[in-house]
Order: sequence, then structure tokens, then C-alpha cells
Amino acid sequence: MENHSLCSIAGNMVIGCAASTIAPYEAELAQSYTLATNYTAVGHPSPPDYVALISGSTFNMSSECFPTQPCGSDHLCCPIDAPNIVDRFDQAGLTWKAYAEDYNGGCRPGGQPLPFNYFQNIYDNASRCKNLVNASTVWPLNTTGNPNIFLNDLGSIATASNFMWLSPSPCDQWHHLCTGYGATNQGDVYLSTVVPKILASTIFTTQRAALFLLYDEGFGKGSDACPNRRGDCVYAVWAGPQVKRGYMCGASYTHYSFLSTLEWNWGLQNLTSNDGSARPMSELFTTGPPCVLQAGFTSNPIHPQASQTIAFSGLASGGVQSYSYTWNFGDGGNGRGQTISHSYSKYGTYTTTLTVTDGDGGTLTASHTLTVAPASLLGGICLQCFFKSNPTASLLLVGLPVGLTLAIGIMTFVKRRRHKTIPRLEGLPPETLDKKE
Repeated sequence: MENHSLCSIAGNMVIGCAASTIAPYEAELAQSYTLATNYTAVGHPSPPDYVALISGSTFNMSSECFPTQPCGSDHLCCPIDAPNIVDRFDQAGLTWKAYAEDYNGGCRPGGQPLPFNYFQNIYDNASRCKNLVNASTVWPLNTTGNPNIFLNDLGSIATASNFMWLSPSPCDQWHHLCTGYGATNQGDVYLSTVVPKILASTIFTTQRAALFLLYDEGFGKGSDACPNRRGDCVYAVWAGPQVKRGYMCGASYTHYSFLSTLEWNWGLQNLTSNDGSARPMSELFTTGPPCVLQAGFTSNPIHPQASQTIAFSGLASGGVQSYSYTWNFGDGGNGRGQTISHSYSKYGTYTTTLTVTDGDGGTLTASHTLTVAPASLLGGICLQCFFKSNPTASLLLVGLPVGLTLAIGIMTFVKRRRHKTIPRLEGLPPETLDKKE
């Protein structure tokens, strides 16, 4: 998928991200399976990221580079003369195939390119070129794609390869908005139709299979979209029978980690020092170790007033499922549960602390300082501010009706400042003030 950041897709299910409504299906998929919340792209524009995914290097690529073009100003010649994951697959006797929508197949295609086209030992190899195929019987696409050839191959171990790559069309991969799709969230709509078919296929219901759903980069050059650090964090989800369910992991991954994961899974030799030093994403699989426990929480509203109900929601990732949540609100109040409500009776500054305990007994705390404003009444007048500056009046608040309290407060104010004009309270007619005096 193309050009969307982590927060824009996953929303506030990730610690540090704001709410998002553009990708409801992908948010649901992440909640059902495993989301890497700290996975970053390695370059801009898109081609360096695609090349890195299958070779372990960007080769200093700074622009599009096709085999039919001469060497560019960045001294990069296409095809690239370097090893790639296909070499490792062939050496290990593993089968592979790359599918693309809006593509007529082979190494000299019409339509969008595949990253495999960039490499000389694929581009100039007729046998390998046969593994670059059209994903759909409809080409070119002008509506939401149905990669039926790819899906049909998932119906049998005789037609499915060990490694299968699918590139949707530029419209389906959300590279840009396309007319005739009927939705600004067209990429999410596309995935909502295709991913369930993948997960329900014969391969995924009978074999050890895993699906990796990934965006190449955020919003383009200069993207800095990680919620808690600098970097171009993108949506990266593992799904299928071999991965953890309802799990989020904040470990630091990049596109080189995807390549490292393939090498880890099949025992393949590293291609470069980049994938050699990148950690495989083993923590996201059922047999893998837990990720580091992380915790955080949100509050709504973020600028509350005294006596206003505040909704707190705890967030946890990593560690060992399941989690328990314990709250200390800083005013003597406390509670339990992932979601909880609380109100502060007085305005001021409070430190709210959440303690998350995972299924293995590990604990982590997250704290935020919350400023609670005075409660407002009668067109915005701050009664608490008024009584704070008049201690005698504030003593009279306990147990008295609001109307009587207001009258006593005004009388006290008058008594202490006989020579000053009584301020008129907005929202009350003059005759009301006269009667209360």
C-alpha cells in the first residue's frame, strides 16, 4: 500500500496518535491480529523502499529508476547489479511469485512496475521473468480491483508459492484518489474486500501461513509521522494463523526487518549488513518472545473543568497478554479498568497515573499532568474564582442552595468593599439582583 502514515490509518489505538476515521477496516484488522507500532520506512520517494524490502539496500536511489532508462544523476544504473531475496529463494529451493494489478506481466511490462524489475539477475532472466504476473483477469483496472488470479492460486498448495507478493493498482493501493471509486477511503475499501478472502483461503486455513500488510512510506519526502519519536512510521500488520491475536508491539522495525524476518523464518543468509543487523519481527508470531511492555492513556476532554466527568482510556502494548489497569487520579481517587470515568471536585493541577500489569506480572506506569479549570456558571462567570478571592464567602458554600449561596456571597462582597460598585452578573436581570440583595 502507498503513502499513508501509521497514525492516519491506525488512529488512537496507538499510544501518541490522534483518532482517525479514514481506515475502519484496517483498524479492525490491527485489533484482531498484530500491529507493529514503531515500523519505519527507509527512504523517499517510493522506489527506495520497495528495493530495500527485497534486497537490503536502497542503493542510494533518490528517484524512479527503470531498466529502460540510462544511469541517473545519482549514479544509479538500472537494472541493479546486486543480489536480492530471489537469489536466496532459489538457493534454498523455495518457490516465489510476484503479482500486480494494472500489469500485463513479465519483465518488460505495461502498467506499474514491480521492485523485482529493478534487478539485473531477474530482468535479464527469462525463467525468473515468468514469475512476474498479472494479478487479475481484468486489465487495466478502472474500478476497485479483484486480484482473482492471485486469490485463485491461494486455493491449493499446488498453485501457491512459498512467497507471494501482491501489488494493488495505483488506485487500490491508495497512491492517489481515483474517480469512479466512490470513496475517499478507497484503499481501506479495497483491503476490506481482498484481505478476508486471503485469510479464508485454503492456504491460510490449512497451512502455516502469514500475511504481511504494509505501506511503503508516509506522506512523502520529509515525512515525520512517528507518534513518540522522529521517523516515518507506517502501518505494518501481520495476520493469519501463525501470529499473535489482538497484540501491538512497539519494538523498532524498518523495511529491513521484513527482509530479516524472511531470512529468520527460512534460515536464509543475509543479503547486506542492513538486514543482517535488523531485528526479525519474531515477537509478533505465536512462538516468538514478548515485546517490551509499553503503556499510556488518553483523557477526554483534554481541558476539563472542576466537577466535569472525564473519560480515561488506558493503552498497553507488548508484554504478555492479558493486561490489568490501575488508576491513581492524584486527588485521592483511584480505580481499575481499561476505561474509567472520574471528576475533580476542585480546580487545580493533578498528576494522573496509570499502572499496567501484564499477564506475566510485569508492570509499567504512565503519568500525565492534568490541569483542571474552574467550573463556570451564569454566562461564563467563575464562581470558584470569586470565592477563592473571598475566603469568608467561600465558607458559606457548604450545604446551601445555589441561589442562597449566590446571595450570601454578594452580601459578603458588599460588606468587605462598601465603597466599590457591585459588579453586574451577566445572565441575571437587574430586578433579580435587587431582590437577592
